[in-house]
Amino acid sequence: MGYAKEIYQKAQRALDESRAAAQQDAQRRRAALYAELPQLGEIERELSATGLAAAQAAIGGGEDAAKLIERLRARNLALQERRAEILRNAGRPADALAVRYACPVCQDTGYIGQKQCACLQKLLRELACESLGDTSGMRDCRFENFDLAYYPVEPCGPYNVVPRRAMEKVLSTCREYARTFSPKSESLLFLGGTGLGKTHLSLAISYEVVRKSYGVVYTTAPRLLDKLQAQQFSRNGGDDTDYQALAGECDLLVIDDLGAEFSTSFSVAALYNLINSRIIGHRPTVISTNFDEQVLRERYGDRILSRLLCAYRPMQFYGEDIRMLKRYG
Repeated sequence: MGYAKEIYQKAQRALDESRAAAQQDAQRRRAALYAELPQLGEIERELSATGLAAAQAAIGGGEDAAKLIERLRARNLALQERRAEILRNAGRPADALAVRYACPVCQDTGYIGQKQCACLQKLLRELACESLGDTSGMRDCRFENFDLAYYPVEPCGPYNVVPRRAMEKVLSTCREYARTFSPKSESLLFLGGTGLGKTHLSLAISYEVVRKSYGVVYTTAPRLLDKLQAQQFSRNGGDDTDYQALAGECDLLVIDDLGAEFSTSFSVAALYNLINSRIIGHRPTVISTNFDEQVLRERYGDRILSRLLCAYRPMQFYGEDIRMLKRYG
């Protein structure tokens, strides 16, 4: 599965607007040139007439149709040459009357036959990246600005490890994961307290994977489970997006802040079904949580915990709350 339905819709609207703007621009240029060079308008009208006559001759058939079409074709070429000469003499470019689409390959339709044009693929990637930032509220989380200086260089906390050294390895692993990502990549489980960079690296991975043209769904656990519950009980207010399919079939699913959602029997069951179906389908998932193993077991039970610990690669985050450090120095 590729991008979310709303991403496709937004991309198509953008292409439609671009196509309409190009055609309106061409109409304005043509009107100005026809007023300045009246011969151009006469030639365009005659070109339209010869084209229509050729089409009628082709439909009508008959012995003389081929000869007529050939005469019309020769006349058409002569008119085009005369038009080019007038433009050249007036110091205008050869395409002065043409529609200048942003993408001349697909003429801003997004498709070449049934195949997506490269311009549409690029637009989808850009819109997906924007959507990631919109969803998370954090547009600038990249590997390049993940600042290791916030992590202590001396052992601290109950684990007695050097946070900076540990986080250097975490950062390196996440970079490599994004660089080599494929729809069969392993799943990752980010563990650690609040403000240690789990969201930042989740978004950095998402951004890089989107740039590789894969479909990524980034969401928080509360948002995802609310959507799934609304869909299940038909409280979606006209939203026809299939969130179950979207989360279950995307190339990479990123669930941030697992545990922040309101826990119910539905949410636990929905989470289990989603995690289990993606494991069975060999689809990678990145999950981050502030909970440790004991709390995860108490909250979600052994079925979910065993899948997270056995089918995911656990990555422990260390250090102090960076949000607090940034705020209070």
